[in-house]
Amino acid sequence: MPVVIFSNPNFPNQVGPNGTQAYVQQLNFRMMLNEVCQWNPDLDPMIAGRFLNNAYRKIVDMRDWYALKVRGQIAIPNTISSGQCIVTNGSNIVQGIGTTWTNALIGRQFRSSFASPWQTIFNVNAITQQLTIDMPFAGATATTGYQLAQVYVTMGANFRRIAWSVNQVQGWPMRVDTTVAALNVWDPWRQSLGWSSDFAVRAPTPDGQYQIEIWPTAFSLQTFPFEGYIQPPDMQLDSDSPASFIRSDILVTWAVAQAKLFSGRGSKYYDPTVAAAKMKEFDAAVENMVYADNYRDQTDVTFEDGYQEGATAGGPGNFYAFSHDV
Repeated sequence: MPVVIFSNPNFPNQVGPNGTQAYVQQLNFRMMLNEVCQWNPDLDPMIAGRFLNNAYRKIVDMRDWYALKVRGQIAIPNTISSGQCIVTNGSNIVQGIGTTWTNALIGRQFRSSFASPWQTIFNVNAITQQLTIDMPFAGATATTGYQLAQVYVTMGANFRRIAWSVNQVQGWPMRVDTTVAALNVWDPWRQSLGWSSDFAVRAPTPDGQYQIEIWPTAFSLQTFPFEGYIQPPDMQLDSDSPASFIRSDILVTWAVAQAKLFSGRGSKYYDPTVAAAKMKEFDAAVENMVYADNYRDQTDVTFEDGYQEGATAGGPGNFYAFSHDV
């Protein structure tokens, strides 16, 4: 796999990109459910759980929380172009000639020339040396040269965004917020092959994974350490807990406010005064949690002192500036 993502090693309790979650020293989902239901015993635990997860989503969507930060590395392999291929108009099967294609190529991109777009490889038949690409070939049938490269990289279904990245081989920061529209202006044929400098967010994969395009297309092995933010899953199991530093008691406070309004005046537990007080308590607690999170994030990125100066290609003291006319 070209992407490896790690949770913060100093705080291993945060949610990882595969949805796994370690033990945290705060209320788990079952404990939170019990507490909410005590405020309204008529409340169905399933509805109480929905209240808790709604509160969780409300807080998670508010900002890039430190607890949701992950680090990782994107590794790009060498481009492959040995042998030839037969491409057929209207077919998504590419026949190799003198090639040594293997299943390791699944997920990489194929093209026969600059006049044909990059297309993702869905399957490889190593015996017959055939590739299955994601869309039928639209050009003329031909026997031609080709390129196989890692142009698009999937980051996972619950990945939210890349905060920063660097080209570790060349020693310059990557532009992580370039748009595909900009690439289409700069290089519509994607002729640029070399040392990559930009990430552009593309449409998600068919199974919903966050996907980026790396530009210029890497012609040889390159590595890109990065930090980014994920979207944690809802709590479902009794042992589930919110991500580290997102306090479970705050989720309970918001859920209790909903519980005291549930079923309206027809419920003997209906109490809009308590609900309003709990919402006020929730807002104040979230504000304090934001202040704490700001401090936590700053202490974690002290190694980036001066990084804002070098965040662009022309930043002073940046190797990119020394090696390019910027």
